[in-house]
Amino acid sequence: MKDLKPTYTVTNDDEHAALIEQAGALMKKGEANVTADEKLHIRAMAEALMEYEKNAYPIPGPSTFEEFLERRMYDMKREGKDLAQTLGISQKELEMIIWEDHKPDPALLEVIKTKLDIPGDLVLNYA
Repeated sequence: MKDLKPTYTVTNDDEHAALIEQAGALMKKGEANVTADEKLHIRAMAEALMEYEKNAYPIPGPSTFEEFLERRMYDMKREGKDLAQTLGISQKELEMIIWEDHKPDPALLEVIKTKLDIPGDLVLNYA
């Protein structure tokens, strides 16, 4: 019978630290020296660690228009100049919007909402 995929559960910070140590010890062996079974264990440990961290240390989503712009720029893997070009504005104007030095006009808000898929209620609150 084939071995089942190993599973790990992390419920507190002590278990988290111990599992990091355990995974780290296996990883120190080096990729060439780790068995296929150990690779499965490393992956299962990493998944358990990530699940715990996601629940224990949640990262809040963007809540302001400016935060949404910055998040979309990150999600799209775009630099400011590329995002500005996508929106049809200058990089300077985009920076002014992000730093809250300038509010875009309603037409630009509509372009931003559409091209960056920003929730309409957030755009309306910003306007």
